[in-house]
Amino acid sequence: MFLFAIACSTAPQELGEAPVFTDTEAYVEREMLVSIRDNGDGIATMEVQEKYGAVVMENMEGLGVAHLLLPDMAEVRGVRTLMEADRNLEFAEPNYLTRASAAAPNDSYAGYQWNLDMVGAYDAWDISDGTGSIVAVLDTGVRAGGPDGITTLLSGWDAYYNDDDPSDNDGHGTFVAGTIAQTTNNGRGVAGMAPGAAILPVKVLSDQGFGDVRALANGIVYATDQGADVINMSLGSPSSSQTEYRAIQYAYDRDVVLVAASGNEFATSVSYPAAYPEVIAVGAVRAGGTRSPYSNTGTGLEIVAPGGDLNRDDNGDGYADGVLQETVQNGRFTYVFWEGTSMATPHVAAAAAMIKAAGVNDPEEVREVLALSARDGGSAGYDTSYGYGILDVEAALKLVVDNTTPPEIEPEPEEEETAPTVDTKAPSISNIDGIVDGRSFTLMWTTDELATSGIEFEDYGLYDTQVYTTTHSMRFNGNPGDTYVFKFVSVDEAGNVAETEFYQISL
Repeated sequence: MFLFAIACSTAPQELGEAPVFTDTEAYVEREMLVSIRDNGDGIATMEVQEKYGAVVMENMEGLGVAHLLLPDMAEVRGVRTLMEADRNLEFAEPNYLTRASAAAPNDSYAGYQWNLDMVGAYDAWDISDGTGSIVAVLDTGVRAGGPDGITTLLSGWDAYYNDDDPSDNDGHGTFVAGTIAQTTNNGRGVAGMAPGAAILPVKVLSDQGFGDVRALANGIVYATDQGADVINMSLGSPSSSQTEYRAIQYAYDRDVVLVAASGNEFATSVSYPAAYPEVIAVGAVRAGGTRSPYSNTGTGLEIVAPGGDLNRDDNGDGYADGVLQETVQNGRFTYVFWEGTSMATPHVAAAAAMIKAAGVNDPEEVREVLALSARDGGSAGYDTSYGYGILDVEAALKLVVDNTTPPEIEPEPEEEETAPTVDTKAPSISNIDGIVDGRSFTLMWTTDELATSGIEFEDYGLYDTQVYTTTHSMRFNGNPGDTYVFKFVSVDEAGNVAETEFYQISL
């Protein structure tokens, strides 16, 4: 298998002033998540606290992970390096930030739900409307009430603020929950895709749409323990997390179907938690069935669903082609069109709930049904832009009725390992350019052949991603007045490496 690695670093920085890479690690300052090796109960000991000057803020039950607060002025990168070399620790990682995957909302409209027509929802109700399934919405919470409301809204929990009130003050989670199970056939507003399903609200994001691994992992465990059949995560981060992955495995091992957004970064790799193998990664398509340009692609993408494009009106109904749902904005309920993989993801979660309600319980069988019934969006079969295709819940449920034990699907194609060839010519790197925009800078370059390609900064570790193209662009945030020293690196299929000289850019 080809290893697609992009290297990156920056100029020296004073403690705590390292640039924040918008496409890589973003985390809560002074917070770490650690697992103690062979200490019996899996929680941090006084010895660990004293060694690092840390305070245990929380022992995350069921995961064997401790949430630590580092002392004032402690820098996460430096402490992480020390902890990773500590033989008493199984792993140590920052408390990575997550955020909602929705794009900016449009104005409020009373329009048409082209999205439900696209996935065959209305005809699917003859077989299942999700009754009997519980879908946990891990998001900004869910606001109760409204002209439409949710058919069945359970009590839930706030894992972010750690209280029993998972109310939504942002609107994102209410929108997502409505897409799944808005009250339907009540003579007003809009419909939900699986109106018979119950919604379990689990608040893992703040009122501003941001969260962290601690809250997300705790939310996943809580939803699982509360009997969720499906977990919807319309959120994402570029960083993987062992803590987060333990929670994913915890849920998956208990037959929970996990669904997450691929992300809206125009990237060629899928965000986490969607990128974990146990999670169904969902991309977005427009009303016309083509991929929404913001929707992340890559080998982990599994299926696409309506996410919309507010810059188009492909169906000619006079409204921008976002997904329409009831939500709360500025403290009041309204109907809005939004776009994003956040909007696409609950369609797949709703479909999973409908499939489970129809009698298919095993998560892998649910995935098989979704993949086998999806309509090709790009090339025939699996591809990295559309996955197995566009969601078709009507076809999925008909498959369940006709064949309750679906045949196995062919796995996503893995890139075959290619032996080095006699070619020793390294790829050329050209068209080098950089654009500075305030606190941000964008670096651009091309290669003359398909190659993994990336940036190596002078003083900061590897910038990891997956790129397989000839045209490259990466954006970073930095600090005004700083100078960043970097070079470009490319590797072709034969393993030939090309590197440029070092360049610098100043903010």
